[in-house]
Amino acid sequence: MKKFFKPLPDLEERLDQVNERVRRARRTLDWRTREARIPLDIQEDFGISELEGDVMLVSRDGSVHDKVRNLVRSEGYGCDIPERSSEAIGLLKLGKYQMIIADYTRRSRGRLFEYVRRYQPHVKIVSIVRNNHEGRQVMRAGSYSYLLGRGFDPEQLRTCIISALKLKHRACWLLTNGERCNRSCVDDFQSDEDFAEIE
Repeated sequence: MKKFFKPLPDLEERLDQVNERVRRARRTLDWRTREARIPLDIQEDFGISELEGDVMLVSRDGSVHDKVRNLVRSEGYGCDIPERSSEAIGLLKLGKYQMIIADYTRRSRGRLFEYVRRYQPHVKIVSIVRNNHEGRQVMRAGSYSYLLGRGFDPEQLRTCIISALKLKHRACWLLTNGERCNRSCVDDFQSDEDFAEIE
């Protein structure tokens, strides 16, 4: 009588699969560890007192940096510019920000925007987009407002800052309804005394 033996699985093949899973798990753990250390590294490298807080700009376009930083400071707020979105998330964990101005990209949408939506929904996001179609997308995704292109109108950004940070509006109702920014949300308030009455 013949016995039929089941062939044993190739042990080397199974060992290779296990080793690949271990490599992937190590990479994921290393990445998560680096992400978790970012706030500590920031504190060590700069100290929290060197951070300006209030507004964060996340953009790789150097020509936008000075434009935004100067405008934000002229309204009496500080502005920090992290180098990467992972550093931006680390800065957010320090809890000093009320607004983020960010290029709208798949990466920012996937990580930074999701982090804000999940853990710090009080932080308002003003997205820099390429066209009105992207603008409508970011508004549906929860952005406070959007700016068209890197050569955006500085007065529109000033309006966003006043509306979001001084008047504490929830979102730009004009852009939410598909209309253009006309500064109507801030035109009635001209002085710091007016803003003080609201608070």
